[in-house]
Amino acid sequence: MADKKWVAVYEETKRALQSATDARGRRLAITELPGPERREIRGRGEEFLSSYTNYYTANGAVIAPQFGDGYADGVAHAILQAAYPGHRVEQLSIDGIASGGGGIHCATQSHPAVPPAV
Repeated sequence: MADKKWVAVYEETKRALQSATDARGRRLAITELPGPERREIRGRGEEFLSSYTNYYTANGAVIAPQFGDGYADGVAHAILQAAYPGHRVEQLSIDGIASGGGGIHCATQSHPAVPPAV
């Protein structure tokens, strides 16, 4: 069972997105992804981020997490493949990243360069 505070955040975010429009006034298309069963990720720590939405898109590929829940991993793969028909969806175990509360998208973002000290 998901923590009630995160369910509330999800519901509030979904409501906001359902009423949002793009710059041309078109409603947004919302694609929902499941979460893995909590029993499948038990023991991985309180900060463990078990969300399929934290994926990364690259040229011709979608790199997505997998959590060892065969059913949910497969459903997430199928949804992402349908959403990105020209891409190859690859799922990776991300326990090391997820145990710190992050995901693939978090870990792949660029960091600004620090100018050299003068």
